[in-house]
Amino acid sequence: MAIPAGVRPLTVTHLTNVVKLRLEEHFATVWVTGEVSNFTRAASGHYYFTLKDAGAQLKCVMWRSFALRLRFDPVDGLSIIARGSVTVYPTKGEYQLVLEELHPKGIGAAELSLRQLKERLLGKGYFDPRRKRPLPKYPRRVALIASLAGATIRDMVELLSQRWPLTQVVVRSSLVQGDGAAASVAANIRFLCRFHDSKHLPLCAIILCRGGGSSEDLGAFNEEMVADAIFQSSVPIISAIGHETDVTIADLVADLRAETPSAAVTALTPDRTKMLADLTAAHGRLQNAVTSRIRLARQRVDQLAQRPAVRKPLERIRDLEQHLDRSAERLHRAATQCVKQAKDRLAARSEHLEGLSPLQVLHRGYSLTQRGDGTIVRAADDVASGEVLITKLSKGEIRSRVIGTTTPDEEQP
Repeated sequence: MAIPAGVRPLTVTHLTNVVKLRLEEHFATVWVTGEVSNFTRAASGHYYFTLKDAGAQLKCVMWRSFALRLRFDPVDGLSIIARGSVTVYPTKGEYQLVLEELHPKGIGAAELSLRQLKERLLGKGYFDPRRKRPLPKYPRRVALIASLAGATIRDMVELLSQRWPLTQVVVRSSLVQGDGAAASVAANIRFLCRFHDSKHLPLCAIILCRGGGSSEDLGAFNEEMVADAIFQSSVPIISAIGHETDVTIADLVADLRAETPSAAVTALTPDRTKMLADLTAAHGRLQNAVTSRIRLARQRVDQLAQRPAVRKPLERIRDLEQHLDRSAERLHRAATQCVKQAKDRLAARSEHLEGLSPLQVLHRGYSLTQRGDGTIVRAADDVASGEVLITKLSKGEIRSRVIGTTTPDEEQP
C-alpha cells in the first residue's frame, strides 16, 4: 500500500513532545492512590518507584527538593495517596507521574515516621534493657535540661532541695518544643557530657524535663538526633517528658523513664525526711538492744559470781592437787607391782630354760662329743678310725683320736 499524497510523517521526538505537552496540560495536578513497588533512593536524593493497583502500574519520580520534606520513608508495599503531574520521559517514551506530595493511606505521616524511627532504633539496640545504667543512690550533682520559661524547672529544684539538699543542681536552658528544639536538646546533652568526661563538671545524672502537651509539642523528643545523643551519653539520663500517658522515643532510649518531672526527682534522690525517721527508729532499736544486752550480761555476771569456782577459786585447785597426789601414789604402786610381777615371770622362765640347758646335763657327769666340724656324735659308726673328736665336759674339753669303734651288734656275745 502506497503512502497517501501530502502526508508528512511526524518524527518520534515530535510526537513524543506533543503527547508530553497534551498530558501536562490536561493532568497538571492529579491525586492518585496505589501501592509502592520497586522503591529506589538515588545517590542524587531523588525517589523512583512504581505506583500500582490490581489493574495497572505507573512510573513515579519525586525530586530531591520535595523528598526532603517527607516525614516518613516510602517503602515497598506501603499504600499511599500522591499528588503530582503527569508527563512523558522522552528518552524511553514512557509516561510518568512527577510527585510533589505523598501521604500514607490510613495513617498520618507523623505517626508512620515515628513507627519507622522506632523500628530503626530497635534494630540498632537503642531500646535494649541490658544497656540501661543504674542510678546513684546518693547523687552529688545532677543536671536539668529544661525550659526556664515554665514552672517545671522551679518545681523540680524545690523538690530536690526538700528531698536531698546535698545534691548540687546544674540547670541547662533548652528549647523543648518547636523548630530547633530537638537540636537544642541534643546539643545540651553533648555539652554536659563533654564537661563530665573532662572531669570539670562530674555528673551523677541528667534529667530531661518537660511538662505535658500534645503530641506535636513533644515532637522534639521523638527525633533521631535526640535519641542518638541519649544513646551516646556518658552520663545516665532520666527522661521526664510530658505526663504519665505520654511515651516518647527519648523515654525508650533513656536509662530511666519517669512519668513526670516530679517522679524523676523522686526516683533519683532519697527522701531526707524518711531517712531521718528511719535513722531515729534504728537508733532507738539499737539503744534498746544494747541496753538489753548489758542487762543480760550483768545478770550473767551475778550468776557466775555466786558459783564456788568464782567465790573460792583456790579450793578447786587444791582439790585437784589432792586428787593428783592420790593418782600419783596409785600409779607408783601399780608400777612397782607390775615390775615385781615381771621379775617373777622372768625368774620362772629363766629357771625353766636353765633346766632345759645341755650344760645342766654336763654338770651331772655327762659329756658331749663332737666331730671336728661341730657335728654331734650320736653313734659309734658316725666316726672313723683316726678321726679327731672333741669331748665337752662341765669344765673344759678333751681332744682325742679314734683308734677303734664298737657297735651294739658287736657287743653281744
